[in-house]
Formats: sequence, structure tokens, C-alpha cells
Amino acid sequence: MFNPVIFLSILIFAPQAWAAHKCTGPDGKVSYQDAPCSGQGEKFEVRPISVIAPTSAQANPTSNLAPAPPQPSVVPPPVSPPVAQPSPLTREADTCLAWYKPKLRDPAGAYYTAPSKEGRVLSITIHATNGYGGYVTQNASCEIHNGKLDTDWTKIHAARQGW
Repeated sequence: MFNPVIFLSILIFAPQAWAAHKCTGPDGKVSYQDAPCSGQGEKFEVRPISVIAPTSAQANPTSNLAPAPPQPSVVPPPVSPPVAQPSPLTREADTCLAWYKPKLRDPAGAYYTAPSKEGRVLSITIHATNGYGGYVTQNASCEIHNGKLDTDWTKIHAARQGW
């Protein structure tokens, strides 16, 4: 009795190979066909590609070289954005605030706004906390000569402004 399930399973698991013929015509053109050639030609066997590819050791059993270890990937370091340099006016205003900070009740929370410079006199508005926790503002001026704070003139400007 013919069982189609057994027949199909035999076909599926049977090794498959096909014969093909490489034929050369009288004009020298090469063609491939499944029937034998009428003139010159050769027969060769065609097998389907295996689903599992052989490893290098299986492909070349005489080779006893160890496979090369995987190379670590090189990740370039992250590029940080360039840091903006403070302007000369900002550097001078920072110096001026640093001179006034010891005179403040809470120097840690102090900051300045509205820096301006006329000639050698730099003016800023200092914001600092008073004794009750609120912020107060007071104008301050510093004398800057050749990029350096002139303490004698700055003392005079501070006294004129009530420091």
C-alpha cells in the first residue's frame, strides 16, 4: 500500500544532487543544460547549499591553526563642546565682586548684574542676602588699571558708595 507521508519524508531527507552539463557549441558559446550535450561538453554534479555552513576546521581539517581572537572595537572618546572663555569685562567684574565679598553678610550667595566699564572704572550691581534672608542690591565700582584691580582707588569708590 502506498503511504504518501512516508514517501514525502524519504524525499525530504534523501540527499539531493542533480546532474548538469556544460556544453560548448560550434560557435564557442558555453551553455548549461540538464540533458547531455550533442557536441562537446562535460557533466558535473550540482548539490544544494547546506543550511549549516562548515566551520574553518571542518573545511580544512589539515589546518591546526587556532582562530584569531576577536579584535576589540575601538570607540572614540566623546567630543566635548568647546568651553567659551569669559570676556575681559566678565573677568574684571568677577575680580571686582571678589573684592567686595568680604564686606557682605552672606558672601556665598552674592552675584552681580549689569557690568559696565567707562575708562578704568568698572561698575556692577551686587545682589546679596541681608540679615533677614531677603536679597538687597547695591552699586559697586572698581578701578581696573592694565587688567589688574587697583585696591587704593577701589577703596575710594567703595567709600563714596556707602560701603
